[in-house]
Amino acid sequence: MKWTVCRKLIAGQGKVGKTRNSVSDSDILTIYDPVIDCEVSRKRFSHPNLTKDEQEMPIAFSLTVYKGARLLERILQAIYMPNNVYCIHIDSKSTRVFRSAIEAMVRCLPNVFIAEESADVVWGHFSLVQAQLNCMTELLQSSVDWKYYISLIGQDFPLYDNRQIVAALKRLKNTNSIESYPMPDNDKKRTSNSYILINNILFPFMLNTHFSKSPPSHDIEICKGSTHIVAIKEFVRFVVHSRIAQDFTEFLKDSYIPDETIYASLQQHPLAPGGIIKEERDSISRALHWNGHNTECHGQWVRKLCWITAEDLRWALGSEMKYKLFVHKIPFDYDDELLECILVARQGRKYGSILWREA
Repeated sequence: MKWTVCRKLIAGQGKVGKTRNSVSDSDILTIYDPVIDCEVSRKRFSHPNLTKDEQEMPIAFSLTVYKGARLLERILQAIYMPNNVYCIHIDSKSTRVFRSAIEAMVRCLPNVFIAEESADVVWGHFSLVQAQLNCMTELLQSSVDWKYYISLIGQDFPLYDNRQIVAALKRLKNTNSIESYPMPDNDKKRTSNSYILINNILFPFMLNTHFSKSPPSHDIEICKGSTHIVAIKEFVRFVVHSRIAQDFTEFLKDSYIPDETIYASLQQHPLAPGGIIKEERDSISRALHWNGHNTECHGQWVRKLCWITAEDLRWALGSEMKYKLFVHKIPFDYDDELLECILVARQGRKYGSILWREA
């Protein structure tokens, strides 16, 4: 696909050849049939030659997923390089065919692995943090001497190629990029009260018991931020192995939406490697649109987040999001043109460049 065609799609001036992704998990499993050799993987995960900067900056990626093998394949193809390392956490509730498809997909990729322990992930519950910690722990055990860690889910797609992601990481100068700001008053009950998980068959949820919790130890200031982070290896080691982080992790186990608290709060601790002790509301991790911020969603609002279409690339490739590495959220039934246009847009794109300007 050419950029001229994509410009029309993004501008909403044509729906040329618009097709929905219809590749099932079973189809992916068939493509990577375990009984065949690894030639399929070599063809489907081809990559450019490494630059010197890329060789010196291996990246560790974690991907927390529960469905959508075809979309995961597209994401992994777009970020795959042989010197990086990738951990995929599969929700314990995922279907057998989804897990089998992912196992078959990564079988011939020596630097991609599936987390040994699978959490039963429930939104708002500590299980999401546990899924991330599972991958962090195994990534720290990897023989790859990675420098930065990037956490993703199965609906994040890269706006830059690996070379430019490395350029972005070098600009951080060995610091983290983690959204972190004081916990808003209306959210303070998330950590001041104790919550329990109600395992409703149709819809599990977190229940506020209204029992007060003691404040965390180690003088940790409770902050709020994004669950998805860009962090140096030493920070990840601090999160997994330090007594400060371990005690804080224990404190958060009966809190509400702890994934928006743990990294944002630890980022502010004086002993956190790569931490920045100041309010930071603008992490480079993801371009996204929340409902209510005077934004338009050409796709669909789902739980106040825009699940995007090609027309939403107007803001994703615009000036406000020019430093964001990934765009969130790609629908599981995405239009093929959406991903193709992102891939076309990032060809030759330099980090921080603006590709879409409104007339």
